[in-house]
Amino acid sequence: MFDEKKIKNLRVAQNLSLKQLSEKSGVSVSMISQIERNKTDPTLTTLYKICKGLGVSISSFLEKDDQSTHIIRKNQRKTLLFPQSHTKYELLTPVTDGNIEMIKIHLEPGQDDKQLVVHEGEECGHVLRGEMTVILRDEEYILQEGDTIRFNSNTPHRFLNHTEETAVSVWAMTGRIV
Repeated sequence: MFDEKKIKNLRVAQNLSLKQLSEKSGVSVSMISQIERNKTDPTLTTLYKICKGLGVSISSFLEKDDQSTHIIRKNQRKTLLFPQSHTKYELLTPVTDGNIEMIKIHLEPGQDDKQLVVHEGEECGHVLRGEMTVILRDEEYILQEGDTIRFNSNTPHRFLNHTEETAVSVWAMTGRIV
């Protein structure tokens, strides 16, 4: 589960005011304050922006694995849940300082994050079950079970699920995304 206290702890550790983090992240002061006080859950897009403002990856919100860990067993996966978004992210690789991460995304029916995400690196995703829409800048790509997509993460992007079934996909990403 997402731990909102870590945002405040990281912000305070960096001597940043709410206003300064807002300016660095592009997220409003009131939204950051609400997240820190557990009044609302951030969308993944909002969390990306806050992490960028703090200079950390989303994996900062997960406990680090033993650096010698090379294998993650099915029952050992770390997950990041955002209750208001009803999306589950399973980290398929160890939480270490590597350059590539793999995640399994469970995108619930009706999931539609309105904001585009931009970050360093490259992404490659494969749909295991269901159907999802990937927006790249102003282009829309509908991916069905078995389809794969690859793109530069500097391209503004977001994922949608306008179907009645949970979409499950696996993603490989460089640039410390999660």
